[in-house]
Amino acid sequence: MRRGIMLLLLPLLLSIGLQPMAGEAAGWEKERMYFIMVDRFENGDPSNDREADPENPKAFQGGDLAGVTKRLDYIKEKGFTSIWLTPIFKNRPNGYHGYWTDDYYEIDPHFGTKEEFKRLVKEAHDRDIKVVLDLVVNHLGPNHPMVKEKPEWFHKNQPIMNWNNPSEVENNWLFDLPDFNTENPEVVDYLIDVANYWVDETGIDGYRIDTVRHVPATFWETFIPAVKEKHPDLFLLAEVFDGDPRKIASYSKLGFDSVTNFPFYYGVKDQFARKNGSAEELDSVYNRDTTFNPNAKGLATFIDNHDIKRFITEAKIGGADEEERQLRLALFALYAAPGMPIVYQGTEVAMPGGEDPGNRMMMTFDQNKKMQQYVKTLNEMRQDYPAFATGKQRLIAKTDHMAVYSRETKQQQVVYAINLGEKKTSLRVSAKEIGDDQRLRGLLFSDLVRQDGDAYEITLDANSANSYVIEKSQVNWWSIVAIGAIAPILALILLLVHRKRMQRQTK
Repeated sequence: MRRGIMLLLLPLLLSIGLQPMAGEAAGWEKERMYFIMVDRFENGDPSNDREADPENPKAFQGGDLAGVTKRLDYIKEKGFTSIWLTPIFKNRPNGYHGYWTDDYYEIDPHFGTKEEFKRLVKEAHDRDIKVVLDLVVNHLGPNHPMVKEKPEWFHKNQPIMNWNNPSEVENNWLFDLPDFNTENPEVVDYLIDVANYWVDETGIDGYRIDTVRHVPATFWETFIPAVKEKHPDLFLLAEVFDGDPRKIASYSKLGFDSVTNFPFYYGVKDQFARKNGSAEELDSVYNRDTTFNPNAKGLATFIDNHDIKRFITEAKIGGADEEERQLRLALFALYAAPGMPIVYQGTEVAMPGGEDPGNRMMMTFDQNKKMQQYVKTLNEMRQDYPAFATGKQRLIAKTDHMAVYSRETKQQQVVYAINLGEKKTSLRVSAKEIGDDQRLRGLLFSDLVRQDGDAYEITLDANSANSYVIEKSQVNWWSIVAIGAIAPILALILLLVHRKRMQRQTK
């Protein structure tokens, strides 16, 4: 009898929950990138530590390529699909960060060897993780001998005095770093050769190119087509440290696959790293981006990195009562809103850090397991529901501190809601925005929102967020058939039990 009941229950059990839709074709906006500062990540080979000094935050700490390879399973388990590594080329003295290039064709001995890098790329690819390498084409490291050997390859040594003057920003030296004269065809050919060399040699998937706004547009108009001609699938991410969406858009138009979305960063920092922020800011940022940039959904979004204070520290400065809660909300916005999310190492364990070098401390892995699980959940949300990666965004309801958004593709619609206020809040979303006879099933935490008249009412606690998949709220015929089949059996069992009791009483 038990076996019969289980067979009848099987259709009911199978009917519970709907599977997420299969992924759809898209570009790098579907990637979930993990940013690694090689020297500050993991010491996988102490034999290459050389003059590493863990007590000096401005010195090498011992992180290396072997350490990154060792932690690939950690990265994969968290749900990331690509990694961005700080430059690994041989650097000038004290260039632990990698941005003071000495020799583009050699690996810095503190980080390892070419063979170790090739192994890292292979191991990453075996785990379906793409590898993006940081590349600096604007300048070399300080006191580089090439300045004297080939003076025609460099601009005149003049500091940037007016940061609003494009000519100064593009042609003057950034601090004491020799600025390449990219008007010289020899320099252009040299840098194109460097870019092609590492793709040919190691099979990397892309470059994150540093200080892009410090290089004239005419260079990029030559460099990008030349590199793409040989490697058409190579991903090129431009770092443009500017909060003006018009300037960000101008670099998208030059042919970069993605550009760092500093307008998004500033918007999230200003509203999420304080009390009673405005969740509507995500709509303002998106509207500004899309007004100027047809590739707005492909921009690279982030909430902190190695050049700015860590977000949790910004939240503390901003007066938030619970900094980690604000960090969770900012991470949620990073994954729910349009863009390719980039998470800086340590953010998944809520590492604090102010200005450099405070934001570049050695990575700690074995702490804050709850935050690590939260980041993993957000990665799964993007993986399972592609509309969070590729869908258009619409603001569909708002109040002072709470906002509800829709992300839509032709195949799927999802919804997310954020309450940055200090009070529990409810918002009614018109059924016209979602459709009649639907239900919203919560993804971050259990919640089921059904249609109530002409609207759906979403309720969030103070300083909280949730995402929802939209499902048809219809009669589940499998369930009805299963229940209908089970009911007579249950009635029969009850009848038999009752008769046995009566027989015992009679005896």
